[in-house]
Amino acid sequence: MIFSSQSQKTNSTMKISAAIATAALAAGATAFDKYQPWGKRDYSCVNVYQGVPDNSTVAPGTIIDIRFNRAPTTNCEDPLSQYPGDYYSVWLYNNPVRNLDTINFDHQVKLTDGFSEKDGKVSITIPEDLPAVKDDSVWYLRLGGSLSTAPQMPTIYNAAGPFTIQKQQ
Repeated sequence: MIFSSQSQKTNSTMKISAAIATAALAAGATAFDKYQPWGKRDYSCVNVYQGVPDNSTVAPGTIIDIRFNRAPTTNCEDPLSQYPGDYYSVWLYNNPVRNLDTINFDHQVKLTDGFSEKDGKVSITIPEDLPAVKDDSVWYLRLGGSLSTAPQMPTIYNAAGPFTIQKQQ
C-alpha cells in the first residue's frame, strides 16, 4: 500500500511539473505584440499607411517608401496629437522579445534618421550586409520619434512586421 501511495505522489508531481513546463513553453511562444510600449512612456501614435506589409518577404537592397502621419487612432490617446514631433528615425530589429519592461532582440540596424513628421514620408533600403540571424522571418521595422515639448517627453512609434528578409543564394 505504501508503494502505491508513493507511486501516486510521484505521478501527481510529474503531472504538475509537465503542466508547468507546458505553460512556460506556451508563454515563451507567444507572438511579439508590436503595439505594446517598447520602453517607458512609449506610445504607438504614428500611423504608417504605406510601407512593408506584415508577413511579407523582401530582399536585401529593396527600397521601401514609408508614408506616415499622426492622425488620432485607437492605439493612441488624442491629447498627444497636440504636440509636434521631433525628428524621426527608422530602425530594423530582428526577433524582438519582451522581457518585463524591456525589449531584447538578436540584431538592430539604424536605417535612417533626421527627417520630420511634416515630410510625412521617407525611403529606406534594406541593407545588403545584414548578419546571419537565427530566424530571418521575424524582422520588424520601427519608425519613431519623440515629443520633446509634451509632459515627460514621450516617444512615439509605429512598428511593421514581422516580415522576412530573404538573402539571395
